[in-house]
Amino acid sequence: MTAASTPPIHVLRGILRHIKKTAPSSSTIAAATSSQSNSGNELSLHQHVISQYRQSISATPQQAQHLRKVAYDYLNLKKDLVERGRLHELDSGADMKLSPRELSRRAAARAGLQLPVMDEGHVDQ
Repeated sequence: MTAASTPPIHVLRGILRHIKKTAPSSSTIAAATSSQSNSGNELSLHQHVISQYRQSISATPQQAQHLRKVAYDYLNLKKDLVERGRLHELDSGADMKLSPRELSRRAAARAGLQLPVMDEGHVDQ
């Protein structure tokens, strides 16, 4: 979907969902005193996003289109950063878990290449 075809309410809900996911759990808030400021930051961010959405309703069509594109780009950025963090977490410690051959195969696959199939006992000289 593009920014023009995605309804603004869907973008708003997606952004609020990401804000909610990154919020600390209630047990974390009770355990640490500095977590109260985190909860306040989350609430203020939530309120800020909603107020921006409400302000965009009264904007001119050109301004509304620009705000919709910014919100859509922000939502995609948040999704991509979450995915990148997930992939980074999967890759961390891979050198401890995977053989050098598998590490080479994965590196080649990231570059769009395929390593030749080699026998286990075969060694190039």
